[in-house]
Amino acid sequence: MLIKEVCSLTGLTKKAISYYEKQGLIRVRKGNNGYREYSKEDIALLNEISLYRKLDIAIKDIKIIINSKDKKSIINNIIKEKQDKEIQIKKEKVYLEKVLNNNFNEIFIREMNKEIIEIEKNNGEFIKKELIRAFPNGIGIYLSYHFAPYLNEPIDTQEKYQAWMEIVEFLDNVPDIKVPRIIQAVYENTTEEMAKHMNENMRNEINNMLNAEGVELERYKKKLLDNIEKQNDKSLVKLINPFNKFKKQINDFFDSSGYYDVFIPNMKILSSEYKDYHDKLTTLNDKLSKELGIKYDENMRIIISKK
Repeated sequence: MLIKEVCSLTGLTKKAISYYEKQGLIRVRKGNNGYREYSKEDIALLNEISLYRKLDIAIKDIKIIINSKDKKSIINNIIKEKQDKEIQIKKEKVYLEKVLNNNFNEIFIREMNKEIIEIEKNNGEFIKKELIRAFPNGIGIYLSYHFAPYLNEPIDTQEKYQAWMEIVEFLDNVPDIKVPRIIQAVYENTTEEMAKHMNENMRNEINNMLNAEGVELERYKKKLLDNIEKQNDKSLVKLINPFNKFKKQINDFFDSSGYYDVFIPNMKILSSEYKDYHDKLTTLNDKLSKELGIKYDENMRIIISKK
């Protein structure tokens, strides 16, 4: 069927349908006459996309849902996120009402600060939030979003508390970095569900490459070398230039600040998930560096190994 009938059956505009196509949410077959020919499956998918948008689900999350083999799991995670946000809003409302009822009393405000910190420490929310609150200009934003998938454990031991204190001392005495607005926007639009999905993909990729042998190993090697060629594509340089500049700034910071000596070891204490990820990535990089002269950085981007 043609676009006019599709609009009638879905309630969507032509521009909305075109937008979803450009975002890769739907792929429509073209007929011999060059016109798009929408199938019943396309209509069903457009109606599903339309519903998710009405429920305020981001395009990037919708892409994850419709491409997933386990939609139920993804939707359940989104429901949990919404429930958590609803609970958080209610808590914040209660605290603000208490501040009003106590007439902005200084002692009461100090006690509320302590209470909120203790709650966050126990539920695993403290570090990702405090990184931004304590270091709001640049480095805190980067680290909070970068490590968000791993910052879910409570600070429930003296060892973890000491590790956090060492991180605070370290970050408070290193030069700050400026996070470009375009990259901040990427962070802000990366939902928790997207971060979990990307983190899961990275872990699966690492495990698959660590266990690959024979033909499968050779296929991975070819894929990596092809990706290096793509990174050097001149048509992409302008598009990714802001990200490359920031990447260089971050790498310079890592190399000169003591990040690998202080921050990373303490992160491995604060998060068993991150320790597992970091140890496996290190093992994989040793393998790739010896065989191909390349390695992955912490974002699973391919870089040339330092000899």
